[in-house]
Amino acid sequence: MNSKHIELIHLLFFEAEKIKIPLWLSGGWAIDAKRDQVTWEHEDIDVTYPSDQENDFIALLLRLGGNITQQTSYGFLASLQGVLIDCEPCTLVGGSYELDGPPAGTCPMEKLGKLDSIPIRCISWEAVLWDYFYYIEEVPQSKWRSKDFSNFELVKAFYGTANTQKLHEQFKTQYMD
Repeated sequence: MNSKHIELIHLLFFEAEKIKIPLWLSGGWAIDAKRDQVTWEHEDIDVTYPSDQENDFIALLLRLGGNITQQTSYGFLASLQGVLIDCEPCTLVGGSYELDGPPAGTCPMEKLGKLDSIPIRCISWEAVLWDYFYYIEEVPQSKWRSKDFSNFELVKAFYGTANTQKLHEQFKTQYMD
């Protein structure tokens, strides 16, 4: 399944680039692309897209044969060639695209990840961790899957334990007070 996902990621990102829509991998694929190593079988593809280009992004998904299957509190779900695409918008702030919540720099324009040796945009480590911090608050660890634990450990290892703790404190200050 991963090979089909990688093929779809390259197709979607290539076609988006042709019409000037920047996209970013998020979630598990961002972790793998930022590490340039696929570590597990993925269930879906998490994509961050510019909210100011949402209509064009949806039109692209439809043109590629996809369809929108559900609106969510944070964006929408789509299906492309039978693969779930989990889509979350980012917002243009100043001259940069940002996700709501994490520190600035969440959606860098540089292609800091690679899939099959092809450079690709990914959300920042801070944004990946921010998602985990929400997950920690929403889902008891007794319900986490083994890959949730291992992926969180991978991200902490790359970002640094001390940096992760500092960022988690910032998250708690911002959202838990």
